[in-house]
Amino acid sequence: MTLLFLVAITIIVYYIFIYKEAYKNIFDNKYYKKCPNCSNPIEASYNVCPVCKETLKMKCDGCGNMVEKSWKYCPYCELTLKKGDSK
Repeated sequence: MTLLFLVAITIIVYYIFIYKEAYKNIFDNKYYKKCPNCSNPIEASYNVCPVCKETLKMKCDGCGNMVEKSWKYCPYCELTLKKGDSK
């Protein structure tokens, strides 16, 4: 009976402190966001959605840095971005 109790406590402690902590941030907004087209989770560093190929980032015409497609201004060179203007 004592051995069964210790095994149960070990499993509970493992779940609370190790398993739950390791998988807590899988879809945290810092690392993942949703595709605006298909709503599948994507990493923040992706340029296109791997599921539907929606363009998520584009190259700024002014400085050449990758910027979010939804941004109005480039945070690097302050150029006004136009949708569909950059490649």
